[in-house]
Amino acid sequence: MSEMLGNQFFMARNYPAAQKELEEVFLKDPQNISVKKKLVICYTQTGKLKDAINLFSKLLNENIEFIINTDPELDDCPCPELIEKIGNFNHQNESSFDHLLTLAIIWLYCDENKSLEYFKKLHELEPNNLLINQSIKKIESFIRLLNSN
Repeated sequence: MSEMLGNQFFMARNYPAAQKELEEVFLKDPQNISVKKKLVICYTQTGKLKDAINLFSKLLNENIEFIINTDPELDDCPCPELIEKIGNFNHQNESSFDHLLTLAIIWLYCDENKSLEYFKKLHELEPNNLLINQSIKKIESFIRLLNSN
């Protein structure tokens, strides 16, 4: 029941309510990849960026294609509208770590190359950040695999 309700809140773009419901599902079923994918977005929108990058990193290692193969219409993915909203929000914060991290995560749902650009900007700010470095390696590896086919 919580997953259905969480999905409804997610589709209505009520991220705090969706997060609450989806976290309940995640606690019961931590392997539910669909819930993880939505929770990452919820966390980016509710200011829980540490949770977002941690869960994102796990999802990236488990199944990067599940993120990259997101269909904005079919999956009712809010990422294109979030990118527009975040990208236009307060240009003086464009180089802040949190702003770049949010964009890096969300862009992977739409465009792996653009996501990689943002992760590389994050790397410039924090070259020793393990999660950022792992994300870069994973995305670069996926892009190389795509280009070799």
